[in-house]
Amino acid sequence: MGRSIVRRAGLWAAGAMTAVGVVGLAAAPASAWTGGNVWVNLGSWNCPAGGSVVGVYWAVDAYSSGPAGGDWGDNVIYPRVRVGAGAHNTLSYQTICKKWGWYTYRGVVGQRSLTPYKSGLSYTY
Repeated sequence: MGRSIVRRAGLWAAGAMTAVGVVGLAAAPASAWTGGNVWVNLGSWNCPAGGSVVGVYWAVDAYSSGPAGGDWGDNVIYPRVRVGAGAHNTLSYQTICKKWGWYTYRGVVGQRSLTPYKSGLSYTY
């Protein structure tokens, strides 16, 4: 009888370890994205009444956003984004356009999907 209990305990332990191993192998891998930055260039075609882009209001999901007053001075932004496997970002933006030296107006409102595999990539929209 003593051997029977020891044998049952050994079989139970072996079964439990096998179950733990199977569950561990079946677990889905976690997303491997990290934070990084990409360059986004917004062309003059984002100014429907002519002119060129001189400022941008932007946000990437709830992950990052530009200055509250807009990003001014040129048509380039450098947003913080998710980078790597499983990295999905939605960039929402509105351009500010300049025409005739002094006249500025709100240009295109848009959204773009970014799936960068590494930091430092460049996108043109």
